[in-house]
Amino acid sequence: MDKVIEKAKELKAALDETPEMKEYLKYKDLYENSEDVIELKHNIANLRAKGKLNEANNLQALYDNHPIVVNYQASKEALMELLKTVQSLIK
Repeated sequence: MDKVIEKAKELKAALDETPEMKEYLKYKDLYENSEDVIELKHNIANLRAKGKLNEANNLQALYDNHPIVVNYQASKEALMELLKTVQSLIK
């Protein structure tokens, strides 16, 4: 079992060095700490709670097209593809 754990640690270390992981972590940090993105999310939630769906949908469109959100989603998808490839190789 120690060999399996060691190989898993090696795999994690290798994944951490991939461009996909580096990009994902960069954009995840930007996404989670962007005041613009956070404010948009809060405003969308508040508008929906008040039943102002048209305004919420307008802000949702801004949110969906925000460069940080777009880059975060793209990096997340690229990482998921890499992980699916790794998974298929392990099976």
